[in-house]
Amino acid sequence: MNAKAIKAARRWRPERRPAAVALTWAWFAYLSVLVQLVYVVEKGYYATQGRLGIPGGPLVSVSQYAETSDVALTQWTLALLGLLSAIIALAAVRPWGGLVPRPLLLLGLWATGALAAVSQIHVAWEVLFPSGPGGWSPWAAVQGVAALCLWLAMAWIYTRRLGLDTTAVANTGRDAK
Repeated sequence: MNAKAIKAARRWRPERRPAAVALTWAWFAYLSVLVQLVYVVEKGYYATQGRLGIPGGPLVSVSQYAETSDVALTQWTLALLGLLSAIIALAAVRPWGGLVPRPLLLLGLWATGALAAVSQIHVAWEVLFPSGPGGWSPWAAVQGVAALCLWLAMAWIYTRRLGLDTTAVANTGRDAK
């Protein structure tokens, strides 16, 4: 291999991999994981009942049920996405997250944050200007904004690499040459 190819390969497999993020910085991620797991449980609960929606959310119309071919599958899919976002949050602060290429993890963090932001804008709009019967509760909007702020703080911390021990040497089993 030439020097250019070796340098490109090391970009994806660095010689040093950071250890776990210090708790001072990681609590954002752990709270985000907790919020995501609550979401997963709520979606799973509704899936077992064959219902659309989420606790604290608006009543779901009969037409929305007619448009959804499999309600339980839809809810289980959303629960699985919540579980995936919890795993992404943990990967940002745990040592095993170093196995995921940094650009891929950054994409997951910021894409999830962007989707959550769009969702929260919709919820806040519906709380302030209800468009139909049985709108979102203000408490659900406050919870959503708090969860979004936690997620964005975690993504920012990971992006800036705050609290990471960047001097920790990865145990690769290979001798240094």
